[in-house]
Amino acid sequence: MPADRGRASKACAACRKQKTRCYETSIGRPCLRCDRLGQSCSLSFEHASASTEGGGGDTWAGNGRDHEIDDRFAYLERTVATLSRRLDEFESGRLPQGGIPARRESPTRNNDVNQPTESAEASAAPLFVLRDVTNESGFRPVDRTATNTPSRGVSDDLIVKGVISIEDAVSLISIFQENYGRWVSFSATLPAHSLLENVRRSPLLLSACCLIAVRHSSQELATRLAPKLFREARTLLSSAMLVVPQPIEFFQAALVLSLWSTTIGQVPLSIDSWLLSGFALQHSIASGLFSAPKDMSQSTQSKKELDRLCVWNHLCLVHLHYCVGTRRKAVLDRKEVDRCRLIVGSDHATNFELRMVSEVYLYWIIYDSFNTTIDLPRTQAALHAWKEEWNFLLEQPRSQFVQMGFWFAQLLVYDQSLKTRSAAVRESLLQEMVRLSTAIINLAIDSADERTRHLTDHIYHMISFAAVTLCRLLHNYEAQLSASHNLVGLDGLILSLVSWLHAIGLPSHVAHTMGDVVAAFHKKLRPDAGPSPNPSYADVDPGIQDDYAQFFPELFGSAGFDMMNGSMSMLPDFQPLL
Repeated sequence: MPADRGRASKACAACRKQKTRCYETSIGRPCLRCDRLGQSCSLSFEHASASTEGGGGDTWAGNGRDHEIDDRFAYLERTVATLSRRLDEFESGRLPQGGIPARRESPTRNNDVNQPTESAEASAAPLFVLRDVTNESGFRPVDRTATNTPSRGVSDDLIVKGVISIEDAVSLISIFQENYGRWVSFSATLPAHSLLENVRRSPLLLSACCLIAVRHSSQELATRLAPKLFREARTLLSSAMLVVPQPIEFFQAALVLSLWSTTIGQVPLSIDSWLLSGFALQHSIASGLFSAPKDMSQSTQSKKELDRLCVWNHLCLVHLHYCVGTRRKAVLDRKEVDRCRLIVGSDHATNFELRMVSEVYLYWIIYDSFNTTIDLPRTQAALHAWKEEWNFLLEQPRSQFVQMGFWFAQLLVYDQSLKTRSAAVRESLLQEMVRLSTAIINLAIDSADERTRHLTDHIYHMISFAAVTLCRLLHNYEAQLSASHNLVGLDGLILSLVSWLHAIGLPSHVAHTMGDVVAAFHKKLRPDAGPSPNPSYADVDPGIQDDYAQFFPELFGSAGFDMMNGSMSMLPDFQPLL
């Protein structure tokens, strides 16, 4: 180190960054390290700035680069001043009509001719100011046309785009109105062409309705249109998720896609209903569409308010369906569940709406019991209290689904308890689980009518779970069950259910797919139990039940299974009796 040079009183920026000692050479010159490396030094910059402020001039202040830096600093100062002024006006609430802030001079730059004029200020929102600054800087966003996030400017519907004709649209909307319209509070008396005009206000809702209805057209039309409709619905849904608040049509579309998500678009399990329904419930907070008075019996309650509350109830129900089916947390709490009961006080509440409210409470009991270690006596007491409260629905039309839901809840609770109870308790639970499984299957087959193929996916999940549970019981407890049950008859009941499911609707229908799942599972666990050749086993992919087990672990009893072990992933996990 040269003897005549000491350490600088303040290290330059480069030396501080490198954490090395800084030795100055002379005033206005770079430090020793920067000079030898031939790099710029902040010590010389600081001296040049000090000289300029003191009225002196040097060669640094006079070159072109110096002017460029001065211009950039001036531009940043103006931007910061603009942001500061707009934030002050936004926080103080002094905004004129139209969102353009009133002119207010900066206290330090009153006469600055470079200050932006108010005519150039497009909005008082700070983020819009940053957007404008970004545009002025020359930055351009990356082209996102090839990504999964579409432009928010999508407005043309399926008909305008030529995906479907107006005639097909009227036909599909008519099918949806007749068989599914009450889920989303569509008028049952409005002509189909008038309803179509209303639905077309939301391209997303139109896509969702047509996607569900096309399953009940011809196989040729379903094969051709379903993938296109599904792609359109996903694109519009991705865009809608980013916009708040949303109109009622968004929540109707989210409900439709959640209720029938299992096989829509002829792509199994292509939409996560738990996630979608949860997003919709979160969006409802910002929408303000679903508020309701405490007393729903008031005669002033409008039909629009009642219809919206119905949509909200159904969103809560489908969310709880998938919370139970996939063992995931709910975005609801007990207070919001109790809010579903408001509609019970309305004079216009139908049997359908009352059944939906009863189901909300039923699935809340199941969900709540699974959040802690299963307390079988407490859960059974809660279930029987529920049945006493809603027992009047069992004497009304379509009561089979209320009864099926109650049995399904008991079966789920017994399924969890069977893995942890003593041998004596498991013996009694085993008998009850066989009874409940066969009761659900028989009830489904015996109560079938012209509306069966229009049921929600969850009904088919319950029926399939009963069949899968029965398969597991027969596989694991064959010796014990043979003493008290006709095993051939139980295997035959499962195969009869498969044939029944395959006979419902087109191959793209959820019933047909769930029939494949049950057949594959039975074939794996009970390969020698069915008659040979068995038409129910024809062309069944043995791996399909593994795919579904990953998405519905509780429904298929695979929550504790190792999903990476290929064909062994669906082996039952019941504990032995002894």
